[in-house]
Amino acid sequence: MREKIVSLTLVVAALAFAATSVAFSQDAEKIPYKAPAVEQEGGWTMVVIPDPQAYTRYGRNQGIFELMTAWIAESKDKLNIRQVVCVGDLVESNNLQYPDGKFANQTSKQMWECTSRAFSRLDGLYPYIVVTGNHDYGPYIYPDGTHYGTRSSLNRETQVNSYFPSDRNSAWKGVLFDMFENAYGYKTLENAAYQMTTDEGARIVLVALEFAPRPEALAWAKSVFERPENADAFGIVITHSYMRPYTANCERDEKEGYGVNKEGGRSGEEIWKELIYPTANIRMVICGHHSTADNIDGCTGFRVDQNVAGKNVAQLLCDMQAMGGGWEGNGGDGWLQLLEFSKDMKNVKVRTFSPLFDISPVTREHAWNHSPNQEFEFSIE
Repeated sequence: MREKIVSLTLVVAALAFAATSVAFSQDAEKIPYKAPAVEQEGGWTMVVIPDPQAYTRYGRNQGIFELMTAWIAESKDKLNIRQVVCVGDLVESNNLQYPDGKFANQTSKQMWECTSRAFSRLDGLYPYIVVTGNHDYGPYIYPDGTHYGTRSSLNRETQVNSYFPSDRNSAWKGVLFDMFENAYGYKTLENAAYQMTTDEGARIVLVALEFAPRPEALAWAKSVFERPENADAFGIVITHSYMRPYTANCERDEKEGYGVNKEGGRSGEEIWKELIYPTANIRMVICGHHSTADNIDGCTGFRVDQNVAGKNVAQLLCDMQAMGGGWEGNGGDGWLQLLEFSKDMKNVKVRTFSPLFDISPVTREHAWNHSPNQEFEFSIE
């Protein structure tokens, strides 16, 4: 009973945030609310979960994250959801409780438990994919102990395998088909390959890459896509840091200053040059990492470039963690990206939706963001 009361309290708190954070940027023209549904006959949906770190940071925000995954679980049939992807920063901090509470009031253990609990709603339903972000690696403290709260990924230590071991989710059976060694020599979901087949028989290969992937991880990913059985597959790469949002012209990241970058971890531009561009069957990249306070165009991005084979590669950024009150706000207003693929895999509709706003008739009119950068479609022929 106590757990149910706590859960209800968190949802009520979530709705309170929703009622007070509806002043985001949208088209001036009011568009009537429409319940989520597949818009293309025979289409199917991939749900992208933005960086959840800010949901884990404060206990008051954690119910929003659970609400999001509960909505995804309940929407399986009406949206024909086949895949769920989370772009990393699964927690705010891998291993430190902030001494003065300035940045968070949850221990690392509580943060990891929050993320694990949220994804437990999807276990057995979807072969979801999680990738590691910079906040999931390394201590939030310098070796001499003099600073905290401003640096992550000083090394590749992480607890992700403790909370997301490869045998956790029964829906991965037959879908998860390969893993690569992490920096310490263990095969984990930090670098993992998944497969799915559409109703029309199209083969899709999705490869998850660690934050700032090492050259050997990129080489492994390339070898996966180049296997004979994957020659005609539609390749998708999911990684944390790759490109910047619309407000930065969707430029790919140059070398960042994290410790793992200094040890050879690759930037977005290097990932493009070493893996994406030279691999003919990679057709899409999905990432997170960059967010801007209460500016959704500073939290999302989209660009298309041609690879070595002259095929278009769609690249999407999704990280709404600073929506809903900025960096110390509610963690992202519950925003998700819904990618609806057409039956023939030639068209994708991108829509931006919040189960948080959708849950109440009072806020439902704000559940869709209809601005041009948040609601569009593109061809993947």
